[in-house]
Parts: sequence; C-alpha cells; structure tokens
Amino acid sequence: MRHKQPVPKKYNAGKRNYNPESLLLAYKAVKEKGMKIKTAARNFGVPTQTLRDRVKGLVNAENPNERWRAMTQEEEETLIERITTLSQLGYGITNAKLKQLAGELLHKLGRKPDNKPMSNTWLYGFRKRWDHRIVSLKPRALDTNRAKSTTPEALEQYFKNLEMSLHQHNLLDKPHLIFNIDETGIQPGHRPPNVIAPVGSKPQAITSPRSTTKTVIACANASGNSLPPYFVFKGKRYNPELMKGTSPGARGVMSDSGWSNGDVFLEYLKTHFLEHVPALGPQQSVLVIYDGHASHVNQELIDWASKNRVVLFVLPPHTSHVLQPLDVGIFGPFKSYYYNECASFMNAHMGQKITRFDMAKLACKAYLKAMTPLNIQSAFRKTGIHPLSSNAISAEKLITCEGFREASPVRKVAALKGGKDAVLAFLNSKKENDIASSKKCSICQTEMKCPSCSNAKPRTHKPKSGGRDITSDSYKNEVATYASQRKEQNDTSKITPSRPLPSTSGLQINRPDVAMETDTDDDELDDRVPCCVCKQITPPDLRLHPHLKIVNWAQCDKCDGWVHLAFCTTVRVVRRMSEFVCPKCEVEA
Repeated sequence: MRHKQPVPKKYNAGKRNYNPESLLLAYKAVKEKGMKIKTAARNFGVPTQTLRDRVKGLVNAENPNERWRAMTQEEEETLIERITTLSQLGYGITNAKLKQLAGELLHKLGRKPDNKPMSNTWLYGFRKRWDHRIVSLKPRALDTNRAKSTTPEALEQYFKNLEMSLHQHNLLDKPHLIFNIDETGIQPGHRPPNVIAPVGSKPQAITSPRSTTKTVIACANASGNSLPPYFVFKGKRYNPELMKGTSPGARGVMSDSGWSNGDVFLEYLKTHFLEHVPALGPQQSVLVIYDGHASHVNQELIDWASKNRVVLFVLPPHTSHVLQPLDVGIFGPFKSYYYNECASFMNAHMGQKITRFDMAKLACKAYLKAMTPLNIQSAFRKTGIHPLSSNAISAEKLITCEGFREASPVRKVAALKGGKDAVLAFLNSKKENDIASSKKCSICQTEMKCPSCSNAKPRTHKPKSGGRDITSDSYKNEVATYASQRKEQNDTSKITPSRPLPSTSGLQINRPDVAMETDTDDDELDDRVPCCVCKQITPPDLRLHPHLKIVNWAQCDKCDGWVHLAFCTTVRVVRRMSEFVCPKCEVEA
C-alpha cells in the first residue's frame, strides 16, 4: 500500500506575521516584569526565537535594523592597536589568528560560551569597518640578526661617527667623493613574470636550471654616478667569452666559489675603483661606505687604503637593509629588471637555456636600467648619508629590535605611542624590575659579589669594525693593542704544568676547603708524580685493555695523593664538590 507524501508548507520569506509593537511589548514584559520568554511570546503572538534574540542582546530591540556587533568601538580600537603593534614588531597576525584572538577575548569577557574562533562573517565585517587602518599584505622576510641589531643606539653611534669622519676629511659638501660598494648574487634561474593565458588554465614558463651563483659588485656615489659592474665567476681560468656583449667598462674575474673574497675585493679597489674615482686634490680623500663582511676587513686592505687616501667606513653589523644605499634603492629594481631580461631572452631563444656566457650580458642591461641618477640619489637620501640626516631612518624600522631586548615589547611600543606620561610610567616599572633583578650575579645568577665570578679574568675582545672608520688611527691603535694582548695570552698558555694532568672529573681545585699550593716552588716538584697506591705513573693493568682507555686521576682529600680511578680504586668518577678518600687512607681509618 503506497503512502501519500505530505505536501510541504510554503515558507513566506520576508513576510512578518506579527506586529512589531507587540514584539516590543513582549520584550518589555520579559525584561521588566520577569515573564518567561515562551509565555510572553504566546501571550503577545510573536515568534519565540525572535523574542529570545532580543532578550539575549543579539538584536537591538529598539532598532532591529542595526546589526549586532560582538565588540564595542573601544574594544575594537584596542584590538586594532595590538594588531598594529605586533605587525611593527615583526610578528603580524593572520586572518585565522585574528579570528582566534577575537574568540578568546569575547570568551574572557563573558559574551561567548566558548573560546572557539570567530566566523568569517565577523572577520569580513571587522576588516571592512577598519579598512582605512588595516589591510592584508604579504610581509617581507627579516632575519633575526638584522631585527635585533638595528637598534636606535647603534644607528645613533653610526651617524655620530659618520659625521665626524665627513668633517675630518672635508666631505660634507662633496657628494661625488662619497661612494657605496656592495655585492649581490645572480643565477640563470629566474622568476618568470605574469603571462596572459586562457581562463581556468595553469600556464607554465620555461626557465633555466639553477646553477652556481655569480656575484655582481656594484658601486655608486651620492651625486648619482655609478661605476661599471664587476663580475665574479666561479672557476680557475678566465674566459673572455664570459664578458661578451657587456656594457663598456664592465670587468670580470674568477674565484673558487663564485663569491667575492679578500683578494678579489682588494683587486677590485686597485684596478677598477681607482680608475673611475675623480682626480683628488693634494690633501683630499675619498670615502667608501660598505658592509663589514669578513672579506672586507683585513690589515692588507687597511694599509693599502691608507696609502691611497681611501677612507674605509664600515656599516654596523646586520644593518645594511636600512643603511646601505645600494641595498635600499638599487638591488630591488636591479633584480626585477634582470628577471625580465632573462624572460625576454628565453622567449626570443626557444629551445635554449641561459648559460654562464649569457648572464653578464643580461645583467649589464638590468644594471644600466636600475643605476639611474634618480634612483641613486634617492637611495643615499633614504639612508641619511647625503644629505646627512639621522632622521631619514623612520622609527618604525627600529621597533623590531624591541622584541629581542625587552621582556614586554608590546607594552614598550604602546608606551612610545602613548606619549610622555606613558613612557615615564613604563620606565618607572622597568626600573623597579631592574632593581629586583640586580641582586643576582649576571654570570651564575646567584647573589651579587659572587667570589668565583668576581675573580674571573676579563676576556680580551677584538676591536669592532662596525659603524666606524677602520682607516683611522684610533682603530689601528686598538688593533695593535689587541694583537699584543693576544700574543701575551698565547705565550702564557704555552707554559706546561710540572704536575701530571688528571682529568677534569677528578680535579678538586674549586673546593673551598682544599688549600691551593700556591706557595710551593715549582723547581722542587717532581715532573712525574706516581699514583699513591700502585706507585707508578701508568696503571699496571692498562696493557690488559685492548681498546683505548682514558686514565682518570683523583686527589685524596686526606693525604693529597693522586690515584688512578677505575684501576687502583673501585671509584670510576669523582664529582666536583664531593669528598674522595684513597684506599690507603681508608685502611688506616
């Protein structure tokens, strides 16, 4: 027997079967008189769920057309400020993280039963309301070393030393004598540009395989002039075909790795840089600003620069992304032009690939397009070199360092934005924390005036070349002093002790109850002190071990004699600050 399916009722969407005034009266009855929601809905003839939404505050009862907002204007302002601060610190949040953060916040405020993330509807509405302040962007990767090294103190000292050097060598009004040298790597494998393709397709672009990196050394001065490029290829023997089709004045050399090294950089200065430097007066010098790579700082280079009136000014370490003109304003356009030249070459030579013999030719075309006077002058201006200005570096680029040197970087950044009173309050709280933590030793984290740490000899540090003129007399004197101190330390470390050398596991020199034999004449000591048990230097049973065996020693706390561990006693290891008695003293006891 077949059953007839019931006909579903039609839902009249958008038609209201109740009076809005009745809904408002039902709402007041629930809120003011304490009537139950179901009872009020039945008495006034309104939908139960509609009334429940008004009572819970999901919909404004007085103005139903107003959309419900999970957060107030002030709360969303606070959230926007936190998003901005995290982005400036280098730890920006994604859309998913924003939904999660908002869900947790509303749960803590008691407006949400759980801490689940908010919906996409809330996210799109939030971003639309604040589209004048926030936007979703792809960030640029920043290395941790660069983030924590770019501090206001480092830049302040750098500009102070740079101004002093420019005054000393009379270069403040001579931009044509202020140069910047930097290097970058290129490869035949390029990033293909966007292409026009059929809708719904996934186009492919033929590129050359990646191979060994070639280096391009670039140089420009503050007046907007540039030197021809200088290429470094990997190999032993130079081939003139590598430079075929390059721009006039370009040169190339070979190195074992394809990267620049100390010899290549010195040869570049001697044979390429000096040829393009304007004629210098009798007492005039030329300033070269560059990064402090290990291949760029050595004694031979400093001596040569001093003889040729070339002032070498090294940038502070890991700050080239904000202080080096070529990094800031030239190499970005250069790479884009180079990729476009590679793509054009591949389209014009179908079935071929870019080889090492084509790279210099393509790089020269991109080099000439990027090295325009306008770009160069803008790069020197953005880095504050010419005209000299420490304010050229915006404060936002220095905020990333706060995440590495502050326990609460978000609070500090908020205080900096809050004004003078907020900064003073933050400094006072930080001062209290510093006083509380200053009672501990910075080395061993124990009470201050720690005897073992206070007696430690200070280490000899190598003079830092970053952020200063390494051809100045002050730097040369510091290097000479450091070399003499290192020599004295090496001579002292070569003195061999007259006692046998026990393992560190048996040494008791750090025990406070053991008297050190500092008043004993070393000439009266025997160079071969035997074991106080077997009376021999080498354990008798050592030859019975076919494998390599390390002989450990320990000093008795009673007779001060030395014993072979694991051979003449059952003890294998003696820990520091623990008591050890040799078998001979144990028997006597």
